[in-house]
Amino acid sequence: MTTKITLSGEVASGKTTVGKLLAEKLNYEFISLGTMVREKAKNEGLHILDFQKKCKENPAIDLEIDGDFSNLCNSKDRLIIDYRMGFKFVTDAFHAFLKISEEDAVERLKSANRVNENHETVKQRNDSFKSQFINSYQVDYTKESHYDLIVPINENRTAEEIADIIIIHLKKKITP
Repeated sequence: MTTKITLSGEVASGKTTVGKLLAEKLNYEFISLGTMVREKAKNEGLHILDFQKKCKENPAIDLEIDGDFSNLCNSKDRLIIDYRMGFKFVTDAFHAFLKISEEDAVERLKSANRVNENHETVKQRNDSFKSQFINSYQVDYTKESHYDLIVPINENRTAEEIADIIIIHLKKKITP
């Protein structure tokens, strides 16, 4: 039985919020690569965008981060994993992609009072992630064929509804 779910998606798609909710509903542990990366950037005294740029310039950093995180993920069960590259590195998992438009992403960030975010910063962050992973792994993480489920995200869909959609599809996959 699949005891891990990876959540991927672009900026502001709700990976962390949905992940925490799924963990609560399924009584799983929630872990996030983003949390680990933000902590690593902070420890180096870098803004997250500067750290992403550093990773893009030196793919060995990505390899090390992904190696450490995927080893952790693959050594445990009953996990909800917020990890854009989870489909590539986490085995025996159900892989979901939360798909959001740039416009909806900006609206979600504004609603969360993240006033420094706008169309330009969202696009820059998304482009940066995409090129970083293409540079490091020659893989486009936004390619829908990598995933077991694509969940369209819009301003009308709640995190609760998204979590329920994932659970329904997970149950269909594990129950023949």
